[in-house]
Amino acid sequence: VKQLFEVNVNTGEIRVADKLDFEKSKTYQLNVQASDHGGYTDTCKIIIQVIDENDNVPVIQLMSFSNAISEDSPAGTTIAVVNVNDEDSEGNGVVKCSINSDVPFQIESSLTGYYAIVTETLLDRETIPEYNITITASDEGSPPLSSTNKTVTLRVSDVNDNAPVFEQRYYEANIVENNSPGLNVFSVKAQDFDSGQNARVSYVLIDSEYNGSPISSYISVNAESGAIQAVRSFDYEQMKMFDIIVKGQDGGSPPLSSNVTVKIHILDQNDNAPQVLYPVQTGGSLVTEIVPRSADVGYLVTKVTAGSLVTEIVPRSADVGYLVTKVVAVDVDSGQNAWLSYKLHKAPDRALFEVGLQNGEIRTIRQVTDKDAVKQRLTV
Repeated sequence: VKQLFEVNVNTGEIRVADKLDFEKSKTYQLNVQASDHGGYTDTCKIIIQVIDENDNVPVIQLMSFSNAISEDSPAGTTIAVVNVNDEDSEGNGVVKCSINSDVPFQIESSLTGYYAIVTETLLDRETIPEYNITITASDEGSPPLSSTNKTVTLRVSDVNDNAPVFEQRYYEANIVENNSPGLNVFSVKAQDFDSGQNARVSYVLIDSEYNGSPISSYISVNAESGAIQAVRSFDYEQMKMFDIIVKGQDGGSPPLSSNVTVKIHILDQNDNAPQVLYPVQTGGSLVTEIVPRSADVGYLVTKVTAGSLVTEIVPRSADVGYLVTKVVAVDVDSGQNAWLSYKLHKAPDRALFEVGLQNGEIRTIRQVTDKDAVKQRLTV
């Protein structure tokens, strides 16, 4: 006490000799003696009360903290407990604790000086995978003092709450017929917004049938890459189009999945020769057509089909443009591969007959005379 206070021996004034600290001692007792020169004395007791000054900042202590929280944790889940202490008294020692407002958490007072930080809503790792929470404490002194901010980082751990999503809602792919088995046709790709094993996508061909055969006998799907491969060689004339369904499944527990349809078109190749439908040759017979001498110009003698040898009789009086016969053929390919044109391949007199490029009609191109051979063999 003598180091903190001093008494003026002449006036009796008591003064502070050193810095006082309310937090160390709130009261002091002084015993003061007064004496005169005649040898008389008297004493008194003085109680000095120290008034608190707001000179201590609040101190934050993290009592417990989980650095990770599952994204499916319910609202109200406690992630941290903090203790806040201010050594000042009364209003100087009354503390308010808060956290930054841009996070989905709130701070609640549990016991005196203790606070719990809890979740306000459900979290979504795919939206925000990590939060920085800053804790601040301030007292009610004048002026108020605030603690040094304490920041903790909270990681949101994943749960398997997202199914794989394909890059397209619908796919189309083409295979040119007569392909080699094992041909890579196409690839599908799905993304899962979860993480780790929950985001690992595998691909499965959904069982179905086409023309009574399992779809897996036509097409296979690589489980890892989503690559679609042809199992067999395709024939456009037998199969022009079919659908398959591919499932994308993640590695979560339980797994989540989604499906996508792939329409596969078989494209035509020019692998079929034209077939002559008319004239028809039956058992190697020789067909003879008779034209009356009175036939007018454009008189239809006959029609020609597949590979036959046909004998047509043309009157000597036939005019230019006289229709001798017509060749009819088809091609089972499609598109331009099935477009047919006709050509006179062999003829003893090319100046006598012509064949229509598009319609296959054989007509005379000049007047028939007595000098022309009786028999004219044409190859179309």
